[in-house]
Amino acid sequence: MHSLQSVRKGILVFCLLAALQPLRAGAGEPTLPDTVQAAFQRSPRLELSDAMRHSGQAIRRQASSPLAGAPSLLLRHESDAVTEDDGYREWEAGVEMPIWLPGQRDRRGKVADAVAGEAEALSKLQLWRVAGEVRELLWSLFIAESEQALARQAFESAKTLENDIARRVTAGELARTELILAQKETLAREMAMMAADADYAALLGHYRLVTGLAVLPRHIDELEANLTAVTDGHPALVAARFATDRTRAERDQVRGEKYENPLLYLGSKTERPESRDSYQTALVVQINVPLGTSGDAAPNTAKAELRLSEAVSELSSVHRELENDLIEATSEKHRASQAVELSKRRRQLAEEGLRLTRRSFELGETDVFTLLQARAQALQSEHDLRISRLERGRAIARYNQALGVVPE
Repeated sequence: MHSLQSVRKGILVFCLLAALQPLRAGAGEPTLPDTVQAAFQRSPRLELSDAMRHSGQAIRRQASSPLAGAPSLLLRHESDAVTEDDGYREWEAGVEMPIWLPGQRDRRGKVADAVAGEAEALSKLQLWRVAGEVRELLWSLFIAESEQALARQAFESAKTLENDIARRVTAGELARTELILAQKETLAREMAMMAADADYAALLGHYRLVTGLAVLPRHIDELEANLTAVTDGHPALVAARFATDRTRAERDQVRGEKYENPLLYLGSKTERPESRDSYQTALVVQINVPLGTSGDAAPNTAKAELRLSEAVSELSSVHRELENDLIEATSEKHRASQAVELSKRRRQLAEEGLRLTRRSFELGETDVFTLLQARAQALQSEHDLRISRLERGRAIARYNQALGVVPE
C-alpha cells in the first residue's frame, strides 16, 4: 500500500514538473531586470500611482480655471397679480460665480505639484517593493532547485548502495539486516526527493503567477552595491518625503481658505412699476463676501495639522526601519560569507571520512550502519556548501534591496 501511494505521488509530481518544465528551457531567457519589470506590470498596486497622478491633474485643472467653482444660474420674477394687480412686474436673470481668494490658486497649484510628485514616487516605491519580492522568489527557486538536485543525488546514491548490499547478501557476505537498513535509507531519501520536487513545483507556479513569464532567468547573481548607508534617494524615503510635502501643501491650503469664496453676481433686471408704465432694464452687479470667524475653520485646520504631524512622524519611522533593515542585511551578508568558508572545510573532512569508512566497509571492518552515517554526513556537508553559496548570493541581493537598489 505504501509503495503504491509512493508511486502515485511520484507520478503526480512528475506530471506537475513536466507541465512547468519550459520554465527552464528555450532561448530568449529574461534577465533579472526583465523579470522585475514583468512582475511590476502585473502588480495589483500599480493603479494606485496612476489614480494619484490623475488626482493631481484634476487639481491642476481646477487651479487653472478662471472661477473658483461651478457658476450657478439665478432666475427671479415678482408680480402683484394676486394682490393689488396694478401691473407691477419684475424679471431678473443672472449668473453667480465663485471667485478666487488671494493666493488660493497658487496654493492649490502647490498641492497639485506635490500630488504629482508623490504619484511618481509611489510608482518607484512599488517597483522597489516588487524587486524585493522577485529577488526573494528567484533565490527561493534556485535554492529549491538545488535541494531538488541534492535530494535526487542522495536517492540515487542510496539506491546504488542498496543494490550493492543486496548482491553481497545474496553471496552470503552480509546479513539480511544490513540490507533492511539500506532499504530504509533508500525509502527515506525517496520521500525527501518527492518533497523537494513538490516544493520546487509550487515555487514555479508562484513565479508564473507573479511575473507572467514562462522562462526563468538563468543568472541572478548581483554585484554588491557600492554603498554603506541608506541615502536620501531611497525609494521608500522619497515616497515618504513627497507624502509629507503633499500633506504640508494641503495644510497650507486649509490655512489660506478659512472662509468661503466670494460670489460675484452679474445679471439683468427688467421691471414695470404699473401697467401704464413702460419696462425699464438695468444691469445688476453684486458681490457676496461670506463673513466667517477663525473658530469656524479651527476644526479643519486642526485636522490638517494632525495629518501633517503624522506624515512627519511616518517619515522618521520609515528612515529608522530602513536603517534597521540595512543593519540586519549587513550582518546576514557577513554570516553568509563565513558559512561558505566553514562549509568548505566541513565538506573536505566529511569526504575524507567517507573515503576511509567505505574502504573499511569493503574490507569487512565496518558495518552498514557506520557506512550510512558517514554517507549521510558527506551528503549533508555537500548540501550545506551548495546552499550556503546560494544563501550568500541571496544575502547580497537583500543587502542591495535594503539600500534601495533596483536591478537595471
